[in-house]
Amino acid sequence: MKKFSKVLTLGIILVFILTMFTPYSAKADGLTPALKTDALGNYIVTSVKDLNALRSDIDKGIDYSGKDIELTQDIDINNDLNSFTTRNTFNGTFNGNFHVISGYNDKKSGLFSLINKDAIVKNVKMDTNVTIEDKNSIIKSCDNGNLTYGLIANENGGEVTCCFTTGTITNNISTLIGGVVGVSELQSTNAGGKIANCYSNIVFNNQSTGTPNYGGICWRGGDVLEHCYFYGKFTGNKLGKSCTQPIVYAIGKENATTCPYDKDVLGFYIVGSSKGIKHTTAEMKNKDIYTALGFDFDKTWKIDSSNDGYPYLNPENIQKTVAKVTVDVQITAADKTYDTNATVEENLKTTVKDIKVVPEDSKYADLISKYNVSATYDGTATFSAPTIGEVSITIDSSKLKINYDSNEDYQFVLGKVLTSNAKLLDNGAAVPTEDKQKEQVEDVKKAEDILYSKLGVGQGAVPEFTWNGDKTSINGKDGTTEGSVELNDYVWEVFSSARSGYSGVRAGFYDGWFKSVQDGLKKMKEAGVTPRDVKMTEWDKLVLAITAIGYDPRDIEAYDLIDIISNEDYLSTSNQTFSSQYALLGLNSYNYAIPSNGNRIDKEALIHGWAKSALGNKGADGSEVLPNAVPDMWLMTFQPIAAYYDSKGSDSKYSDVNQAMEHVFNQFSNAQTYKGSFYGGFADSYNNSWTNAQVYMTLGMAKSNIFDSKYIKNGNSILDGALEFYNIKDGTTTFDKSSYEPTQMCRGLDSLVRAYEERNSIFDCTDVKNSTVPVNNAIAQLPDADKLTLADKDKVDAAEKLYDALSDAQKSSMRQETVDKLTAAEKNVSPSQTVNVMGVTLDKTSASVTEGDTLQLTAAVAPDNATNKKVDWSSSDKTVASVDENGKVTAVKEGTATITAVSEDNKDAKAQCTVTVTENNTPKPIQITNLTKDRSFKLGDDAKVSVKAENNSDKDKDASLLVALYDEGGKFINYVCGKQTIKNGDSSILTGIMKLPEEGIYKLKAFVWDSLENMNPISDIIDISVQSNK
Repeated sequence: MKKFSKVLTLGIILVFILTMFTPYSAKADGLTPALKTDALGNYIVTSVKDLNALRSDIDKGIDYSGKDIELTQDIDINNDLNSFTTRNTFNGTFNGNFHVISGYNDKKSGLFSLINKDAIVKNVKMDTNVTIEDKNSIIKSCDNGNLTYGLIANENGGEVTCCFTTGTITNNISTLIGGVVGVSELQSTNAGGKIANCYSNIVFNNQSTGTPNYGGICWRGGDVLEHCYFYGKFTGNKLGKSCTQPIVYAIGKENATTCPYDKDVLGFYIVGSSKGIKHTTAEMKNKDIYTALGFDFDKTWKIDSSNDGYPYLNPENIQKTVAKVTVDVQITAADKTYDTNATVEENLKTTVKDIKVVPEDSKYADLISKYNVSATYDGTATFSAPTIGEVSITIDSSKLKINYDSNEDYQFVLGKVLTSNAKLLDNGAAVPTEDKQKEQVEDVKKAEDILYSKLGVGQGAVPEFTWNGDKTSINGKDGTTEGSVELNDYVWEVFSSARSGYSGVRAGFYDGWFKSVQDGLKKMKEAGVTPRDVKMTEWDKLVLAITAIGYDPRDIEAYDLIDIISNEDYLSTSNQTFSSQYALLGLNSYNYAIPSNGNRIDKEALIHGWAKSALGNKGADGSEVLPNAVPDMWLMTFQPIAAYYDSKGSDSKYSDVNQAMEHVFNQFSNAQTYKGSFYGGFADSYNNSWTNAQVYMTLGMAKSNIFDSKYIKNGNSILDGALEFYNIKDGTTTFDKSSYEPTQMCRGLDSLVRAYEERNSIFDCTDVKNSTVPVNNAIAQLPDADKLTLADKDKVDAAEKLYDALSDAQKSSMRQETVDKLTAAEKNVSPSQTVNVMGVTLDKTSASVTEGDTLQLTAAVAPDNATNKKVDWSSSDKTVASVDENGKVTAVKEGTATITAVSEDNKDAKAQCTVTVTENNTPKPIQITNLTKDRSFKLGDDAKVSVKAENNSDKDKDASLLVALYDEGGKFINYVCGKQTIKNGDSSILTGIMKLPEEGIYKLKAFVWDSLENMNPISDIIDISVQSNK
């Protein structure tokens, strides 16, 4: 996996979980309400103390669903009310019985902070004088919700009915305020609320310096807003029609066309009726106005002189509280065979066969038949994704209707739509033949090369090793928490390309990268960065990359990498989601021994713990429950156990791993789409390359059969889905450097190839035979020099053989004490006298070579039995002829140079060859003319070089213009390249721009190759000077 900073963190997992489950009110199992009950079993509130107890219960998560709470008398708050302390919601029924709650002054919320979808608050009268001063203290249901305040509730996802508010709300900060409800919606779930038969004459007093946002009844409406009225007013600073609304500031599904307001008291009116109906004071005291709007004066409302002529709620209309019974719905949908001739959208549609209603609480089970409770659905049913197997069914719950016999005791409301699955069946298409399988595997290898090539992995100069982030260490000592330092170390590009065996990486690139890591970590150590300052996963991945290229992380002198990634104190306090997972992969990459001192990682505990977490759920009948999605972040939490899977089940030590992985494999199969890809649970993303990559790596680690019939869907294999993003024939891919961590795709693809070819998995680097790791291990196992005997000679010889097979760069990377131990061991078991080199001869003493050609020189040392036969090669003029470490001479330009071979054992023993380079008169297919405006550049310039390239050949030519930088010794430093195809007989302008160093002695050369891969020169060379900027 998205550095998603990738990038991929615990936050991403939480986002996925939140998209899969609907939030409900918090419930504290085993706790009971603190309120007393009356003779009818209703909970009662008689004082501020009781109101505080109710709020405390809600904060504790005590469940009041289906419970009635009765306010039995008027209460005066008098500064004794405790505020809510959590985001828990109220989910019961509160009946104020038209008693008055006076002196209300809670600055954080209304009577209730958050009202849940099944809750009812009714018959409440509130008198307030509150000042809102701290925006951050206002309670809301979710971080990204609006900050709203209302006297009955800040947020209402249920029902508020027959309530009246009066008094003054003063705000010293700019926020969103409603006279009855802040927002008629529970913002965390988008559950729309209902406000009906309420009125308010609140005085809103804006004392802030900002613009207020007021709604006389509510700031924003929900699903229903009806038969409410407002006769209060707005006072204070920065008032106006745009920020103050008499009924509702912002409307949603509802409108306020049955809600009047007193425009005379208000002092203004708004155009239109969607946010309320304007009337004069006289009209507001006229019953006919309200009757025409549907106000019920038979039961709910009264109008006479007692409320200064305005309507008021009928206190005699205290109806019996109807118990709400929440019922869940189980949908049964029809199975369907996938039709490749139809669209995905058409294939996802299915039909509802049956709808079953069950009570959320089993104590209401008898009521289902007694009141003929049923559900009807007039929407569509769809498979959640085009995966072949058991697929979850999606419906629109807003189109479900609960039906039941009319009664005065119970109201049946919709709770959850229970999970339902149906089968999307395979269409029976033919599976790939063995020949087709082989062809697909070869295409996957080509796809890897296509992507690496496009990304330019392993080309040019080695990226500079840098780091950035915050430290937590103090005076060079680890802090108590993990820092945020990240290593800019090209780590995944190196690991991935090395494990893929990508041949496009230039010679010496990996050696240079490891050297840059060694040097960079030394500088980082000198800068005071401690192990804990760095994110743990940075260390883990660094170990993997170093191991993959044949080097040993134990040869890093600045930091003990194996000590770091096996340190349980670091791992257990790391903030990185997969620190332990990557640590185990790193330690297992070459079976590194865990230090015996200190608090260390417990591999076995992790493996068995992850195996337990990977096991799926069981259904009520004990059957296996298989989701039809494999979220990559979920998979990565236990992925390392795949390496311990044994398909034969012969290792009883890891029987739990086998059981867990068999479940995971079944889930993979059930989450595989019609095209062979794997569904990660994200809508409309049916071939997500990052999800696929993690599945591929897991299958590879388990050495699975990638062409197993369980992974063939509609005739499509895993590789059909993988290859969708590549055009093998044209050598192109949709991915590029802007894609998130693109080499992850290559790791996934290579894992499939490795599984098919029965090779080591991607993270098992023990197949890197030319590595310093086994050399270090072999030397470490030798006895100390003073304890060696001739009986140890075979061990010493074996270690020496491994060491001799290393490249010079690998040898130089090893710790000196390790090399010294081997040298001492060789002397002790091989006491024969060293034979020194006395002379060196060459097979040629002079030679003539044409520009662009090569010449192989061979050196011989005397005597023939000399102990050290190595010679070092050099050229007197590299700009004329260069020579590599094996004596291969390359003719650069016309002139003469002396090639010298010197014995490493005896610097006085040397031989020379005079090489004359003659001009290559063969016409080049591309003729280039320098069009560069500046014939020379200064240090620090952006050197823009343009040439006219004429194709004098008889066919179209691919042309790569290279602008290359060389130092004063002729050493290649850097380059830029531009590519273009030039038709035969045609010409084109090629341009390259390079930033020149600030200091040093350099020169530029411009020339054309056929490609970066083949490096065949097809033009002459243009020399461009670089001047000092002083």
